[in-house]
Amino acid sequence: MTERPPEIRTERLLLRRFRADDVDDVFSFSSDPEWGRYLEVPSPYSRRDAEEFVAGAVLLPAGEKLRWAIVHEGHVSGFVNLMPAAAGAAELGYGIARPLWGQGLVTEAANAVLQYGFDSLGLARIYAYAVVDNEASWRVMEKLGMRREGFLRRHRMIRGEYVDDVLYSIVRDDWSPPDEGTTAAPAAEGPPQLRTDRLLLRPYRMADVDAVFEYGKDPEWGRYLDVPQPYTLRSAEADVARAVLADPDTAPIWAIVHEDRVVGGISLTVQGPGAAEMGYSLTRSLWGRGLMTEAAIAALAFGFEKAGLARIQASTDVRNAASWRVMEKMGMTRTGIARQNRLHRGTRVDDVLYEALREEWSPPA
Repeated sequence: MTERPPEIRTERLLLRRFRADDVDDVFSFSSDPEWGRYLEVPSPYSRRDAEEFVAGAVLLPAGEKLRWAIVHEGHVSGFVNLMPAAAGAAELGYGIARPLWGQGLVTEAANAVLQYGFDSLGLARIYAYAVVDNEASWRVMEKLGMRREGFLRRHRMIRGEYVDDVLYSIVRDDWSPPDEGTTAAPAAEGPPQLRTDRLLLRPYRMADVDAVFEYGKDPEWGRYLDVPQPYTLRSAEADVARAVLADPDTAPIWAIVHEDRVVGGISLTVQGPGAAEMGYSLTRSLWGRGLMTEAAIAALAFGFEKAGLARIQASTDVRNAASWRVMEKMGMTRTGIARQNRLHRGTRVDDVLYEALREEWSPPA
């Protein structure tokens, strides 16, 4: 399986990765009891359930499951899943908002995912099942060209009761793509890769969580950063998820890779027309080797030369001399001190302010 599901466009739909701001839409369609009648979902379905569903979709480990949000007329209206099973096989799952039942939309979405599974992933077999009473669902399977293989008696438990499922499948040799209207596009790639003498700056991947946790759990690493203490695996998951979901046009965030290992991160967050704020961090084991300065110079050059920024600013706790020395080494100018600028772990702290202007800055020799 691939790390991220690609965006897929059909005649009426966009299939894309779930994002943090999808909770309202998910709660809207999932809180309908009839929608979840045959699904293994809580009933009643609460907003907290929607929060957890979206969080789980955002943080799905690479290779475990592909999950697309079905977007119809600007709103998330359902989902489609592909879950790997035995070698060369995967399970298809789907659901769509009840107001859209009977319009062929879930068939359209599932057809696009079948095409992706067979053509891009090289799957040999895709199967699906539904409660035997859920005729609408197994009619979708038949419209997809799937064949009924049989029944799975007492296959699952839904809200305390065992249910029988009807099983369908389709193999690659028997499947033909829809005639028209479906095009697959790569997933948004995030910010472009940047290379320096010793580093690679690339988009974050959910697979980076363990590496981020490894250096993030060091209390000294986060001493001056606005990060949770103690820094847990969940903290790392949340940070990486936010980085993956960040808009590459307004808030690019790069993972800093050194010797094939993610060792830190750097970001440029747009603050207004032509202006952005830089933020960065690096694992403590690599402090003092000039690597943070090397990464920051690359990000500055990108901001001025590629993103068309006129001004880039940065700030840090005045006690964090190592960080403001990085700003000076990358060619930034100190502009002042903002007194009691932030609340950091219960105490207001002063920040030292730096900036670089496009017409004045050039990469340090």
